[in-house]
Amino acid sequence: MKLRRRMAENFKRDRETLKTLTFRQKIRFFMDYYRWSFFLLLVLLLLLFYIADMISESRMTIDLQGFFINDRQNLFPAEKLIDDFSEYQNTPPGHRIAFEDSLFIDLDSGSEYHAASQSKLVAYIAARELDFLVAPEDLATYYAQSFSLLNLEEILPDDLREYLAEDFYYCTDGTGTEKACGLNLCRSRFLQDPVYDHAESYYLLALSYTPHQEALVSFIRYAYE
Repeated sequence: MKLRRRMAENFKRDRETLKTLTFRQKIRFFMDYYRWSFFLLLVLLLLLFYIADMISESRMTIDLQGFFINDRQNLFPAEKLIDDFSEYQNTPPGHRIAFEDSLFIDLDSGSEYHAASQSKLVAYIAARELDFLVAPEDLATYYAQSFSLLNLEEILPDDLREYLAEDFYYCTDGTGTEKACGLNLCRSRFLQDPVYDHAESYYLLALSYTPHQEALVSFIRYAYE
C-alpha cells in the first residue's frame, strides 16, 4: 500500500515538473530519470519476442535439417541458404528448413566449443533429427566411417546421378557397407564463391534414417544449379 502511494506521489510530482519544461528538456528528463525503466522494458519485450519466436518455430514441421561444419569462410551461410532453398523448394506455410553453420569441430582439440559442437552433432544424430551434414574432408571421412549413411547413387534420379558421377565419395560407412557415402561439393554453387581459398574440400553426407529423401534430393539439385 505504501509503495503504491509513493509511486502515485512520484508520478504526480514528475507530471508537475514536466509542465514547466520545454520539449527538449522533457526528452532529457525522460532519458535521465527513466532510462533504466525503458531499458528493462526493451529487454523484456525482446525476451518475449524471442520466446514467441521459439514457440512458433517449435510448432512448425521441419522439411530438411542440415549442419555445415567448420565453415570458416562463410561458404554456407545458413540464414541465406534457408531463405533461398525455401523459395526454391516452395516450402509451404507451417513448414520450415533448418540449417546451422555455427558448429566448429576439431577432434584433437580440448576446446569447450569444439566439444559442445561435437556433442550437439552426435545428439541430433542419436535423436534422428539431422538429415545431412557438410564437413571438410578429414571430418567427412571420420563421420562416414562412424555413422550409417545413405547410398546416394540409389536415391538420386538418373539425370542427377549421371551428372554427379565424378563427385561421388565412396567409402565403407559405419555399417561396414561400401557405397557412395557422400558428395564432393567442389563443383557445387557453394564453392564457386570468389572468397573460397581451396584450402579444404567439403563433402555432403546424408544419414540413412532420414525420412526427408525427397527434400534432400531437391537440395542436392539446388546445390548444382
